[in-house]
Amino acid sequence: MSTSAVLVANGEKPVSNYAKQLIAKNNLKICVDSNLSFFKELDVEPDIIIGDLDTVDINKSGSKSTIVNKEDQNKTDLEKSLEYCIAQNIKDIYIIGATGERDDHSLANIMIAQQYSDTLNIEMISNFFQIFFVNGSKEILEKKSRNLSMISLISDNKITTSGLEYNLSDQKLNSFSHGISNRIISDKCLIKAKEKLILFIEIE
Repeated sequence: MSTSAVLVANGEKPVSNYAKQLIAKNNLKICVDSNLSFFKELDVEPDIIIGDLDTVDINKSGSKSTIVNKEDQNKTDLEKSLEYCIAQNIKDIYIIGATGERDDHSLANIMIAQQYSDTLNIEMISNFFQIFFVNGSKEILEKKSRNLSMISLISDNKITTSGLEYNLSDQKLNSFSHGISNRIISDKCLIKAKEKLILFIEIE
């Protein structure tokens, strides 16, 4: 079994080359219930389809796809997919198509990923950002001149950064907007946080 997986949800269709390259090169491709159309566009067949299967047309899934039917209505298909990855000891997760179209779904999916990032190494990819969840520290390489934003759900989260236009030194963000629209100015950037931090890095 692979140690990493790409999960494709049914939000906004990814358009960046980065997202498409992740799908192409990853050995395990998981369709989160209903987004078979995007796989079809890329002429790629998912390895696994997970969810309650209320929207997916199984007849179009292809003979090679493994169907994992999870009918728990108290959890979203994204939660079911992440729990499947935990059970299979898959640690590195790339989530594509979980943002856009519906603001409530986008925010809920980011919060779900943030919750599961205690156990999994998760990167979400929207059409604008790579979204990471910092648990302790994160080194960022070769992303000079890209916009970077930080959001902390903990008001007293002490953060230290280097390689940014506006750095912090064991400081907290004064508001939810305080960490928005910073910029990476070095080929090596380091983010450290005492509590969990949501990090947005611009996709070129």
